[in-house]
Amino acid sequence: MRSIITMCEQSSQPLLSVIVPVYKVERYLDQCVSSILGQTLTDIEVILVDDGSPDACPAMCDSYAAADPRVRVVHKANEGLGNARNTGLLHATGRYVAFVDSDDFLEPSTYEEAIRQLVDHDADTVRFACNRFTDRGEASPVSYDAPPVLFSSPADLRQLALCVFDIPSPALDRFDLGGSSCMAIYKMQIIRQHSLRFENEREYLSEDYIFNFDYYRHSSRVVWLNRTYYHYRITPQSLTRKLNLNVMARVETYCRYLCRMMTSRGFGPDDLQYATGFYIRALRANMRFVFMSRDLTLAQKKQWFARCTADPYFREKAALYPAASLPLKQRILLSTMLAQQFCLSYALIVGFSLLRKDKLK
Repeated sequence: MRSIITMCEQSSQPLLSVIVPVYKVERYLDQCVSSILGQTLTDIEVILVDDGSPDACPAMCDSYAAADPRVRVVHKANEGLGNARNTGLLHATGRYVAFVDSDDFLEPSTYEEAIRQLVDHDADTVRFACNRFTDRGEASPVSYDAPPVLFSSPADLRQLALCVFDIPSPALDRFDLGGSSCMAIYKMQIIRQHSLRFENEREYLSEDYIFNFDYYRHSSRVVWLNRTYYHYRITPQSLTRKLNLNVMARVETYCRYLCRMMTSRGFGPDDLQYATGFYIRALRANMRFVFMSRDLTLAQKKQWFARCTADPYFREKAALYPAASLPLKQRILLSTMLAQQFCLSYALIVGFSLLRKDKLK
């Protein structure tokens, strides 16, 4: 077994590049950057990509670089999170790369422990768990206690790639490692060799999923650490938490794109159910945001529900989706959506939300 220290001593190349897109987070940036610079793994470079932030963030980034030679700053025009990460990749020189959102923070030993597992298992990527929290003090579970899990068979790696988009059956729960790129460490060699890049979330809704889908396709060994190392802050500005009554049109565009992309990469018609499942999951999640919103009247919620469940794309895809494999409560909810039963769907969503132990998940 090679030690991390030995690997560091073999080259002046940084062991790890940490890319942090920065935009309008002056309230949280100190905590984020401090948690990276305070890592027990010190052989890192930190690339702060100022994405045209209009507040004090650009000056804060420059001050971090002046105080610590491991920090580099790239100032650029605002283009969104995906393009900011791509810009960071152009400047990264590390053997491995990680991504951090600038309003989140890390446990001090995150990268040392993750890279140790990556090296010990000769893996291409290691993924780890997170907890979610708000400034009001609400938080999901912080810690887990489970041994590392290794995925190495071609069938398992293929399933990991598909399950980035959907988990259509409880039997596939072990492949649910999450779609975020922040809870992982990647080999730069694989990213360079296959020209992997992030999509623009302004165009295709999510910058993470296709990147991870493609990375799994080019991986031979993946390690999962079911331990919390990353702390994900939920703010009113969080992209995935905003209430948007028109978002399903963008989800449809994204899912159509996913189907074309998966077909072009050699995946068959049966595999496209994972793109369909992404649409159904997104609609179910947005139903929760809409139904639990205090800013909408019951009539507005009913009108939104009627429009979404009457949409031809939803009716076509939901009718073909293998609903029989879903957990019972999701299967019942899908049937009420297809039947356009607002009252029952509303009661189920609100009831499930109030009973959930982890309301921040």
